[in-house]
Amino acid sequence: MSETSERDLIQELHALLHDGEEEALQIFLRLVRPEDIADWLDLLSQDDRQQILGALDHDAAGTVLTDTTASIRAELVEDLEPERLARIAEALPADEAADLIGELEVEESEEVLHHISSEDEEVLRQLLTYPEDTAGGIMNPEVVALQPTDTVDDAIRYLRSADGDTITAAVYVVDEEQRLLGFVRLRRMVTARPAAHLGDIMSTDVISVAVDTDQEEVADLVDKYDFMAIPVVDAGGRLMGAVTVDDVLGVIEDEATEDIYKMAGSSAEEEGSESILHVARYRLPWLLVCLAGTQLSSFVLVMASREIHLYEQMSVFTAAIMAMAGNTSLQSSTTTVRRLALDTLPRSRFLRHILREIAVALLMGVICGAVASLLALLLHNNPLIGLALGPAMAIGMSAASLLGTAMPLILDLAGVDPAVASGPLVSTINDSLALAVYFSVATGILLWMG
Repeated sequence: MSETSERDLIQELHALLHDGEEEALQIFLRLVRPEDIADWLDLLSQDDRQQILGALDHDAAGTVLTDTTASIRAELVEDLEPERLARIAEALPADEAADLIGELEVEESEEVLHHISSEDEEVLRQLLTYPEDTAGGIMNPEVVALQPTDTVDDAIRYLRSADGDTITAAVYVVDEEQRLLGFVRLRRMVTARPAAHLGDIMSTDVISVAVDTDQEEVADLVDKYDFMAIPVVDAGGRLMGAVTVDDVLGVIEDEATEDIYKMAGSSAEEEGSESILHVARYRLPWLLVCLAGTQLSSFVLVMASREIHLYEQMSVFTAAIMAMAGNTSLQSSTTTVRRLALDTLPRSRFLRHILREIAVALLMGVICGAVASLLALLLHNNPLIGLALGPAMAIGMSAASLLGTAMPLILDLAGVDPAVASGPLVSTINDSLALAVYFSVATGILLWMG
């Protein structure tokens, strides 16, 4: 859809909303993809959003709710009757319905579940017992699971009768107790004899995940082996469902969003909140850490001013030192965090990676230090300042690179998300470190030169 045609459609939607033509609005919405409607909601008022949701059928409303932002979804769901929300949930795949209901308060979710059919309610309650960031929390329980004695013809008939929410990337083969034995890809079934038993043509080289496996690990496996879906089993090896590639795409987006917020010293939970106090609660602790860190930096400056009479001339370059060290540390930490996230940096190569980053920073520090020294010699009458600035900057940038590289690796070894290493904590430590190194090295050089 072109930008011009989309703008025209939005204008037409505005006109229908304010003309009060309910039937015309319903016809218009049936002609537009629900995914596009979800994108348009943030351009509309709250009343318009509610009117649109009310004009959609259950299937379209479910797609709109799952595709829109968390804050808009919470706003829309808040005004929905439990019975209407139950009908919408029944129209969604079980995993998406569980996600939708799981965002409600306990009392509200119980009321919605009360209006859902007994069979669907049992499935949803089971899904809601799994943490949302695990394989069980993102899996779809609607899979094709047959016995080894079933034939290819039986499987094809089953696939023809399956509803649209069933995962059909493969037919899973299970025993009488639903333990996963193998799988048969659709291509293999198409080329096999109709009378062939699934047990004879199945592949037993099955890669599966447990229900409590972290969603990020599931996403890594799907990406590594190019799966369309990966089966999920319980502790007894019984097939519980499967995670599809579209679920994995959502996981990747969620994990990337979480890391970005951590790097900014915040939390992804603030995205769906309109409360000022709620948002401040996530951001304030890191700012207090920064405040404490600035006091440490101030202490370094005070100590330096007592040690040498050339402090005033040296202090002119503190901003440059902190900026260069900060950028060097950020480059090192970002590349390290990214390699850890992509699992391209094994622990056996941690030391080599640290030495490489320090060598790169030292080379850049020598070049930048030489340029800074030249500028200092041209701008200041005292040549000692210029001669001291170069080595101080080179050493400071190397120390900053060491911090930016080592911190994510240490956090990874400790089982902490390395993305925290790119946040305010490391930035604050880095500022104090850069100042301490700068004044220590520069002071030592100046005193040695007399």
